[in-house]
Amino acid sequence: MQKWGTFADHALERDFRQSIMGQEVRTLRMNLLALMFFYLMPLALDFVYLPRETIFNLFLPLRLGVYVTILAVMLIPVRNATYGLRHAATLFLLSYIWGMTAMVALWVERQDVGFTVSFFVMIVVLMNYLFLPTRWLWMVGWGVAASAIYLWLVMPYSGATTSQIKTAMVMQTLANIFGAVTAYQLATLRRSEFHRRREQEVERRRLEEANIELLHRETIIALQRDQLARKVEELEEAQRQLIETKDSLVQAEKMASLGGLVAGVAHELNTPMGIAVTASTHLRDCVDGLDQAVAGNRLTRSQLAEYQQTLRETATLILSNVARAAGLVQSFKQVAVDQASAERRPFELGAYIEELLLSLAPRLRQEPHQISVGCPPGLMMDSYPGALSQILTNLLINALIHAFPDGRAGNISIHVRMAGDDLVELVFADDGRGVPPEHQDRLFDPFFTTNRAHGGSGLGLHIVYNLVTQSLRGSIRLQSQPGQGTRFILTFPRRAAEPARMAG
Repeated sequence: MQKWGTFADHALERDFRQSIMGQEVRTLRMNLLALMFFYLMPLALDFVYLPRETIFNLFLPLRLGVYVTILAVMLIPVRNATYGLRHAATLFLLSYIWGMTAMVALWVERQDVGFTVSFFVMIVVLMNYLFLPTRWLWMVGWGVAASAIYLWLVMPYSGATTSQIKTAMVMQTLANIFGAVTAYQLATLRRSEFHRRREQEVERRRLEEANIELLHRETIIALQRDQLARKVEELEEAQRQLIETKDSLVQAEKMASLGGLVAGVAHELNTPMGIAVTASTHLRDCVDGLDQAVAGNRLTRSQLAEYQQTLRETATLILSNVARAAGLVQSFKQVAVDQASAERRPFELGAYIEELLLSLAPRLRQEPHQISVGCPPGLMMDSYPGALSQILTNLLINALIHAFPDGRAGNISIHVRMAGDDLVELVFADDGRGVPPEHQDRLFDPFFTTNRAHGGSGLGLHIVYNLVTQSLRGSIRLQSQPGQGTRFILTFPRRAAEPARMAG
């Protein structure tokens, strides 16, 4: 940014000089006033070293000319157009003073006068480094030239000894080094401070513009937040309706084995619901991120545009999926299925299973499979026969559809035994193709089916699981190997507790 104590950028250097001009002129005028008082000293020394006739005829008029020149420099107006003139006039003034000082060394015929005057030359050189703070290279050039000319030309001619010249050379060198280093540091520090203030001003203006922009857009953001809140409420209402519809489908499947009637419906409902829920979560995260950015004054214009684009896309996705789900909900509100009784009563398990198979005979006679039942006689239950009926019906329908897809005849068995003082174990088994290992962990999940293309809803085994665990307060587990059949092992108490609400 800076090179040799000046800005590499000429425009920036020009701005710096213009900004510091007023302060520079004030400092220069104060230094010139001090110089006017200081210059009384060489005027007094003239009366010591020079004849009065020489003083009044030559030196006094010349020294008064110094005061006139000082006043002329001080009266130069503070304008950009006079910037170079002021610096040139200052160098002329310093050269004038140096010339008057050197003249004394040449005029007075005393051996030590050259060495004595060298002190005044050194003072003039040091003053030089105070007068032109923005052009320190000019100071160095003038100071070195003034010292060199005096040491190499004036002092030898004035009769100074070699020792005096060497001593004066050391003093002049130190004065120039000290002055040059000080001038360079001042020039660098002043430019650094100017650059820092300039950057602060740019940052302040940028922040003001950003604040104005934020204030301008806060209203838009507030309106969008209200719109998003309404859309979230609509989404939550749609989600509630979807859940209610899902529960209705589960109940319909439980009571009447809807089968083909609801083929593919569950998937069609679950897909928009999942998309809508995911989108709503993303929507809330986006709004939270927007609120945090606004609260922390970190929101940039590009971030705001990105937030707005994301909000528009997410809102469109929500609206389209809510509309799709609402259409599905409206369609399936027309479906009504009679519900079987959920009454708890005593019954004999073996006889009830036989009665169930008898009621399913029209459906079972269409299949070539053999169904066998084994149950201890007289096994009394105090439970929910409606739930048990739905469990066995769903297991049978599931086996008929999935266990024997190639149409071959198979065997299905239902075996019951006591597994403790008050626990019954019911094993439903077939010797069909079995369940692939990758499907076994998902078999009881709602809407999971491998037969959707042929009307499978994916609710049958999910309802079985809920009825076993919620209504009968028991457990169910699966044992299956590909090609070796499938076993569902149900364990439940003979005396059932009050059923919990069935999970959807």
